[in-house]
Amino acid sequence: MRTSEFDSSDEEDFGEEEATPFQISWLSLSVVECSQSLGICSLPGMNNMRDQGVEDVFVFCTRGELVRYRVPSLLEVYSLNGLRVHHLPFPDGGAPELPQCSCILEELQDCLLNQRRTVIHKYQMLKQVAACLLLQLSVSMTPSAALEILRELRGGGAIQTIKQYNFLHEFREKFEAYQETKERLSERSVSR
Repeated sequence: MRTSEFDSSDEEDFGEEEATPFQISWLSLSVVECSQSLGICSLPGMNNMRDQGVEDVFVFCTRGELVRYRVPSLLEVYSLNGLRVHHLPFPDGGAPELPQCSCILEELQDCLLNQRRTVIHKYQMLKQVAACLLLQLSVSMTPSAALEILRELRGGGAIQTIKQYNFLHEFREKFEAYQETKERLSERSVSR
């Protein structure tokens, strides 16, 4: 894929996500030797999640985005309905910073390890977050393979800006460097 195929802005259009905003697609993680599935949805409805046995929901929308999508009290509704809410927001069109990405991946892996039915949602950027999880769970997974799996599940439009393309293709190397730095700092603080 050539970088000339991408829009150079940080803006994304809603594309196919707008057509089925309440459909939860279940990504089988068997491709990375995990028995769980991860739900991916733009903006799931409470009934839809309850019917599918969802226990945890990761919301990456900012409070401002929830207002813009006309669901300002969505987090509270989820909590009142017994869902464990992980609100880890980052703006549409961008990518989470490495510390936040690390937190997201750690919490997702904890849910999967504990066999909790989990959904991630954000109006945009879902495929990028899911692709990072696939890369994190399997050392043999490539960015291109992860994107292809997600395109088969949710259609095109996984990566639409150069910033997103670069983030995903540099993710593993930068994430490993971040984790090593974090471990060194942790060891240094323990030895004092």
